[in-house]
Amino acid sequence: MTRLRGLIWLLTAVLAGCGPAEPPTTFRQMLAQVSDAPADQRGPIIEDYIARQGGTPFIERQSRAIFMVQQREGVIPRILGDFNGFGMGPTGPDATLGVPIPIAGTDWAYHEASVYTNARAEYVFDYGGTLLADPRNPRQALSLGAPRSEIRMPQWIAQPELDDTAPVPAGTVASDEVRSRYLGGTRRVWFYTPPGYEQSQVWYPVVYMLDGSNWVEKMQVTQVLDRLIARGAIPPIIAVFVEPGARGEEYSRNASWRAFMATELVPVVDGRFRTLPAPEQRLIMGAGLPGYGAVDLAVEYPSVFALCAALAPPVQTRTVITNQSKGATAVRAVTFFVLSGTYDGDALGGRRLRTALDLGTGAVTYLEVPEGRNPDGFRGHLDDAISTLVTPPAS
Repeated sequence: MTRLRGLIWLLTAVLAGCGPAEPPTTFRQMLAQVSDAPADQRGPIIEDYIARQGGTPFIERQSRAIFMVQQREGVIPRILGDFNGFGMGPTGPDATLGVPIPIAGTDWAYHEASVYTNARAEYVFDYGGTLLADPRNPRQALSLGAPRSEIRMPQWIAQPELDDTAPVPAGTVASDEVRSRYLGGTRRVWFYTPPGYEQSQVWYPVVYMLDGSNWVEKMQVTQVLDRLIARGAIPPIIAVFVEPGARGEEYSRNASWRAFMATELVPVVDGRFRTLPAPEQRLIMGAGLPGYGAVDLAVEYPSVFALCAALAPPVQTRTVITNQSKGATAVRAVTFFVLSGTYDGDALGGRRLRTALDLGTGAVTYLEVPEGRNPDGFRGHLDDAISTLVTPPAS
């Protein structure tokens, strides 16, 4: 196919009176040929180059990403992504970030960005407030909002739990409404049991995950757990996904919410399933603001949750350790896992939490990955958190 496109290019160049020419092999060569070509050939040269590269963006010299954009109703979009803070500068929105350079005589423009050679980055085209994925990029990331395109740089380490769609044994997922005296009503909860649970007599550790519907309904994390268990990347677990009411209120040191989780929900789970009913076999986990909520629960109830994972926690999370009377005790009673993304604008949250735990001589594993804050980043590193903290059940 590449040889055929080369012959078509050569024939087009000859017929246009430009003389024989080889198809460009680099972006700069392509720009030079566009500049020298007749006006009616410039667009086709660009289109041909994109097709021969297999889409956009182009990755050159390991860490250089070149984005190609086309006008839409006369508007050239900005390219906003993890690599430029999605348009956020040090003091707020920065309209100069991600502005592409027009290619003379065409409706095309390009933008160059430096991206870590081992990164997975996400981006969008911003047409004056309308956010679109890159139509010429075959990779689209899982998003809870506007569609996002994805770049995987040359040294990125593949994550089979996200990419491998081969069938594996599936666990069982059931949902229920759990009544709470502290909350004055019910809360929706999803329960995941691993493949083979019904046929075995094994007792399992439990992972409690805050922001339940996002994990189960939008991020399909139970399928990720199936693949991780099948690969042996994590031990078989029971997972409990808990839906909040008002997230900002309940994940911010809310006594009623904490009491529901620790004194009402945990006994329900231990009574219904074959759990290992010990604090060192219970992991409380949250991503983003729920990461703050997870740390808060572990600090308040270390005798219930002795394992805690905070993925991309907000910057104020460290104050749960440093400013609360129970923080010093919890640091020595709980084992923590903290994840930050290098491209996350709130990466300081995880870094400062790690420092607070280190200074308190707590047990903490810290992992910083070359990504931003996004669902695939959370899903792709569940194995790191769970395998670090959870002990496999005895056979």
